[in-house]
Amino acid sequence: MFGPKIWDFYAGWYDKLWVQKFVLKPSLQLIMKTIEELPSPGQILDVGCGIGELTRLISLQYPSAKIIGIDPSVKMINRAKDSFSGNNIKYISGLVNSLPKDKKFDLIVSTHAFPYMQDKLKFLKDSNSMLTPNGRLLLLFTNRNNLYDTLILTIVKLTTSKAQYLSTSSTQNLLQSCGFTVVRTKPIKSLFFVPSVFMIECIVPNAQS
Repeated sequence: MFGPKIWDFYAGWYDKLWVQKFVLKPSLQLIMKTIEELPSPGQILDVGCGIGELTRLISLQYPSAKIIGIDPSVKMINRAKDSFSGNNIKYISGLVNSLPKDKKFDLIVSTHAFPYMQDKLKFLKDSNSMLTPNGRLLLLFTNRNNLYDTLILTIVKLTTSKAQYLSTSSTQNLLQSCGFTVVRTKPIKSLFFVPSVFMIECIVPNAQS
């Protein structure tokens, strides 16, 4: 089992990994398609931004928005600054709880980072408190929904840092316990051998229209 430093190791060639074609690119496409259907956000947070591929796509779609990409891997952030920067992007090395408590966002996105968060409950509660009225959280990650997922993810765990893969139903329950209302749940379109990957879109109930 690799430790957290594995992400520093991957930083230099993360965009060349095989998962880019079969998992990461379809994931980014689903996130971008979803964002385009929402009201234009002015403040955006990309949690676990990695080398900044999604962050850069969002910045091009919304050039007037202010975007923060945050990731605990220093080398991932350095790569993001070098390869996927933008005038409206600020990259930060750290965790969500290192952001100012009064910082507010219209949209929080997180792709494939949730399984590696040690305190998932705190992350979801922090995300809830940082959202503006009508703000949304888009949470996308690989899920453990069936036996096949369990078998494949057992192998995947050997190449990453410590991870806990939840099912979509347990994640929805966790979101609801943190004050969110789930709006929709959508899978990425990928090949049959890829384990379940779903995006869960949710909103703070008192902000729901």
